[in-house]
Amino acid sequence: MYDSDHAPRAPFCTARVLGAGPGLAALLVLGLLPPAALAGGFEVGVNGARATARGGAFTVRADDPTAIDHNPGGLSKLHGTHLTLSHNTVHSRLTFTRAESVVAQPELSDPGSPNPLAPVTNQAAWFALGGMLVAVTDFGLKDFTFALGAYGPSAAGKQRYDVKGGSRWMLTELDAVIVYYSAAIAYGRSNWGVGVTLQLAHQPETRLGLVVDGTTGGPQSPYYSAADVLATIELAAPPAFTAIAGAWWRPVDSIELAVSGRVMPAHLDATGDVALTNTPGGAQFSAKQLEVENSSAALSLVIPPTLKAGVRYIHLDAGREVFDVELNVVYERWSMLENYTVDLEGTIKLFAAAQAPDVIIAKNWNDTVAVRLGGTYHASKALGISLGGYYESAAVPVNYSHLDFPSFARVGLGAGVEVHVGDVDLTLAYAHVFQETRVVDERYGKVYQQRPIAECPDNCDGFDPLPANAGKFETGFSTVSLSGTYRF
Repeated sequence: MYDSDHAPRAPFCTARVLGAGPGLAALLVLGLLPPAALAGGFEVGVNGARATARGGAFTVRADDPTAIDHNPGGLSKLHGTHLTLSHNTVHSRLTFTRAESVVAQPELSDPGSPNPLAPVTNQAAWFALGGMLVAVTDFGLKDFTFALGAYGPSAAGKQRYDVKGGSRWMLTELDAVIVYYSAAIAYGRSNWGVGVTLQLAHQPETRLGLVVDGTTGGPQSPYYSAADVLATIELAAPPAFTAIAGAWWRPVDSIELAVSGRVMPAHLDATGDVALTNTPGGAQFSAKQLEVENSSAALSLVIPPTLKAGVRYIHLDAGREVFDVELNVVYERWSMLENYTVDLEGTIKLFAAAQAPDVIIAKNWNDTVAVRLGGTYHASKALGISLGGYYESAAVPVNYSHLDFPSFARVGLGAGVEVHVGDVDLTLAYAHVFQETRVVDERYGKVYQQRPIAECPDNCDGFDPLPANAGKFETGFSTVSLSGTYRF
């Protein structure tokens, strides 16, 4: 006997599956979430060049101002005043090849998409908004350290796909921006420290586009319909409060232990609007038909708690650190993301006026666990070389695979170099993330094609909605990270 997430579903069965909710409202949740500042789920890699070079194994070392994110207890290791500017540029390799459907495609005079089974690739692969600015000072105090910072996540927040391509029912564009405004305080001695970072998580912009089937009923169209419409939504959320806490301890000179994590989830209450436009080669509706009267949208999301723990071995020679090796284990509670619930208001007028209903769409994400191993060899006081890697389990179940945030099982490798010249520290790092290739069978897919006026199965001769994510997902990410710190 199969459970509901793994049982095969024929496209012509009559049972309604959770998540096949009423059409247009689902546009708000099929790819909406902003990439949050967490190592799994929405984010790829970590902030800061030192951490990137070590494969993310930085919870214990955390000895530069980026500790405001990795482990605020590590800020107690810093004395005087420090200013860090760090930047991550992420390249996303996202390709989707639509699988051939068992449902016959109705003939159209102008199909719009001549080859819906050809691979489609992200046309906006480079995302260069991963900045981080942090200032740290002890104000001349012996045991206290303070920090202020603002940064975005290490993530690929922009995607573009051919509107005529095979991903059209799932995603055509995505722009997502989030900023963490942070203030931290740490207290410590020579062999231990504790700290907390208080944050306001701000989602100033999220833009999502995908094609919907605007037909009023009848046969299903697996690749393109006579009434295709491009739907675009824009949402934003006001700042939401969250917090990160951390601590470290050196019981002996060669061993350090640390723990850190997001102790308070961030609740993002986004609101915005939705707009409809014609698609190239599709039906050309009038401006009046495309208008969604009195439209508004609301969506509440949560960024879940996390827990990181690690141990670091330090090899010393006459009191100088020659090299270190660090092991981290990271747990993130993504199972909190069971579904997206959307409150949509407005009247759809493509053919006849219809009130847009609320929608619940199942996501059923899993908790993730990552194991990170990395270290740095200090060839001299002026030069350090870092290597690292990690394995991370998948947050997204196979049946729910999507282009928006493809958090699949992944292996990451990183390398970098640190240069110390006077009061300036520079680090350059590169990391690559290898992800599993996924093939979603049409019988199992849980991301559905949307028919806002005539949702399935009621208006599709009793047939269930067609999976939009049936096909092959080939994904991978590369990150170039550069950090500079000036010590006053």
